[in-house]
Amino acid sequence: MASIRQIFLRRKAIDSIARMTRTLEMISSARYKAYSSRWALTGAYRDALARIAYLLATPEKPLDHPLLKQNSSGRKAILALGSRKGLCGAYNSEVFHLVEVHLEQARGRGQQLDLYVPRSRLESVLSFHGVTPTEVYTDLDERPTDRQIRTIADAFLEQFLEGKLDSLGIVYKRFYSASSQRAQTLTILPLPDLVDDLATRAQVMWPWDLTFEDFLMTPPAYQIIEGLARMLIYYSIQSCFMDAVLSEHLARMIAMRNATDNAEDMIKQLTTDYNRARQSQITSELLDIVSGMGALE
Repeated sequence: MASIRQIFLRRKAIDSIARMTRTLEMISSARYKAYSSRWALTGAYRDALARIAYLLATPEKPLDHPLLKQNSSGRKAILALGSRKGLCGAYNSEVFHLVEVHLEQARGRGQQLDLYVPRSRLESVLSFHGVTPTEVYTDLDERPTDRQIRTIADAFLEQFLEGKLDSLGIVYKRFYSASSQRAQTLTILPLPDLVDDLATRAQVMWPWDLTFEDFLMTPPAYQIIEGLARMLIYYSIQSCFMDAVLSEHLARMIAMRNATDNAEDMIKQLTTDYNRARQSQITSELLDIVSGMGALE
């Protein structure tokens, strides 16, 4: 059995850990609430973009634009969003498992797959499995600014329009609710895949008895499509980053709460062991005193 001092030191160490995990839980909880408020405020904008996407997806005559066509360069790109910090459970493992599926599919089909990642803990997971990213974005904020999003998106758009890229997907933890977040892939390019996703997961569809052909467009539809497409792509990438950071803080909050609960349970058990050992020591000392007094008589 451990000595009283060992039990005391162990209980003190676990108490320090509990203080740390409780603090991290409070920080992640505050950030989660702040980001979830912003996420909720984008609901109307998200529905408006979904209506536009639905309108683009339902013309009687298919629209002719490079962003709506399939390329055949044999090269694909994946943007994988991991957690910026650790202590968030299996967050990065779940993202990596999905990235691994894409890598195996590309290898099996003889395609080139370029992997792009922001600076995050996912890098160490990739390194452990021998995967080297094509590029690491080192200057992105936790929630990238509009300028940073445009810089990333425009680079991929240019490659796609030049026929050097077949598709762009984002692997991230999609945030559905406080009780549901799942790692999945959102296809950004080619545009029809993104339009299908936006149009089918929106709660509000096109509310009027109007079709694409009912609108008089100036400038021509060909030019409008590219502007609308860029708007949809910018929003979708930004939405993925928002979902990823929401899921990260929620995962860390839950992980730290569980760690705190486990630490408190251990402290209770160690306190019981400490009191029992202390009582046993006192009893032993009293017996020694009584025995000594009996020997003197």
